[in-house]
Amino acid sequence: MIVKVIILIISFILFTPIKSYAEDGVNDRLLKASTIISPKPSTVLSLQNSFDIANLKNYDIIVARKNLNLAIAQVKIAKAIPNPQFQLQAGFGPAFTYLFTGQTQQILFTQEIQTAGKRSKKINLALANLELSKLSLDSLSFNIHNKVRRAYAELVAANAYEDLINSQRNVAKKLLDVARKRFEAGKAAYAEVLQAELNMLQFETSQNQAQTRLQQASAQLALLIGKNINNIELFEITENGMFQLSAEKTDIVPSPKRELPSISDLLLKAYNERPDLKVAIQKVFTNSKAFTLAQAQAIPDLFIAAGYAYTTFAAHQPAGFVPAPAQPGVFIALNTNTPIFYQNQGQIASAKAIYRQSQLQVDLLKSQIAGDVINACTDVNVARKNIFNYSDKLLPVAANVAKLARRGYEVGISDLSTAIVAQQQYQQTLAAYFDVVVNYQNAWADLEQAVGLPLKI
Repeated sequence: MIVKVIILIISFILFTPIKSYAEDGVNDRLLKASTIISPKPSTVLSLQNSFDIANLKNYDIIVARKNLNLAIAQVKIAKAIPNPQFQLQAGFGPAFTYLFTGQTQQILFTQEIQTAGKRSKKINLALANLELSKLSLDSLSFNIHNKVRRAYAELVAANAYEDLINSQRNVAKKLLDVARKRFEAGKAAYAEVLQAELNMLQFETSQNQAQTRLQQASAQLALLIGKNINNIELFEITENGMFQLSAEKTDIVPSPKRELPSISDLLLKAYNERPDLKVAIQKVFTNSKAFTLAQAQAIPDLFIAAGYAYTTFAAHQPAGFVPAPAQPGVFIALNTNTPIFYQNQGQIASAKAIYRQSQLQVDLLKSQIAGDVINACTDVNVARKNIFNYSDKLLPVAANVAKLARRGYEVGISDLSTAIVAQQQYQQTLAAYFDVVVNYQNAWADLEQAVGLPLKI
């Protein structure tokens, strides 16, 4: 009897400190896990705002606009008429005043005459290059918009993923609270408290990863919209609809419930609207003008000169020379290159090869467009089906399993491991659903890029 009493006293002494230490340790670790410091969102951005800011401040677009100014300047240069050249030959001293050494003096104007319509061909080439610069700017702007759409979608996904981790951590904390209550009531071992605590603390790493993803997405979007990245800045987004299991239309993508147009319609739009195809076609036109100009360059230009010659002989000449009056005169001179040995064959051959190559590039791009549209349509349809599969089947089942397992542990029907595994499965299913939504958004961006314009569906 005495031995049993001693054992009970020892057990009570050992048991009480363990319980106190366990509670203090859990509370300390909970405090550390709940005080993760992260930058606060400083700017509210919608997708349309991001587009507008990128139009004004994106560095690539700014540089492209400068190239447009250069093309406009080239048109002015091509329209310029060559200035006449002025030449004066005048002298002083015996070489110009005495008859035996006398030289005429002259005033001369020389004008270049461009033959074979070179000036008009240069103007046409400059205008073609100007149109090419405009189309290139449009193509670049569309590509930047597409990148902004992807970056904004990734930022939305990063925000949603962070919310997911926080909500799942709260669920894990509830499991920990239940484990502690069961332990205090003597219905569970302390090992269950540690197991529940470990399950919750694992979300700290996930929170760090979510913050990293959020910061990277914000940095990528900041770069695209032309913001200086001097420090970590998080953007606050205006919508998060696709990650709320509603499958409704958002600013980023249409609802997955909406059917896509037929591939033939999308191909027709792509052939008419793809900015890079327009650029390629304009390059063919521009290179044809360059080829025409190269052929014209083989014909030499004329240089026509007109001048006035006069003498300045002195009235008093050496003995034997009769003073001569001034001898003025007007003359015309003609100068031109004679293409005997070389007739610009290299320039003509080079311009022709570039012209033919640009024609082949158009054919190649058209075939690539067909493949891009078909692949993008396939990806969008697959992503739509996966979204419905997760939202209608997998997620409801996983949520019910996690809820039942947690409730079963609360009432003592099932163990903690079952509840934790169910919770982890639900979290994995949600994370997979988020990946599917991101895939849908990226597939939609691929489709718009393949077609070459924003699709209003």
